[in-house]
Amino acid sequence: LDRPVRQVMRHGVVSVPEHASLDTVRRAMTDHQVHAVLIDEHDTGRPLGWVRAESLLTWLNLEGEPVHAHRAITEPVVMISPDAPLREAVAALSRHEITHLLVGKEGDHAAEGVVTALDVVNAWDG
Repeated sequence: LDRPVRQVMRHGVVSVPEHASLDTVRRAMTDHQVHAVLIDEHDTGRPLGWVRAESLLTWLNLEGEPVHAHRAITEPVVMISPDAPLREAVAALSRHEITHLLVGKEGDHAAEGVVTALDVVNAWDG
């Protein structure tokens, strides 16, 4: 658990702007085979939060006007440094409702990647 996060993270981040439709979010998930999509502020690129596949289920039965992606955010952005030890990632991912960590330098909107509990479990040497 002393290895740096950068050794187990998934490089790159699938994201869409805040005013994208939920259908755009759904397509991004299926096209990239991910369980969550990062929603970015349109003007600044600042990450706002994650829309997870589970949260899209809530919107499936709703009809009416198209819904913007930012309304479906259910998980806050939690940043972790690429140089942080996996131990810190485990602590962060153990918190309630945190399933994705955005990997990047503090204050930098351009993330290097994502780390999830499954990434840590896959890298665990026991």
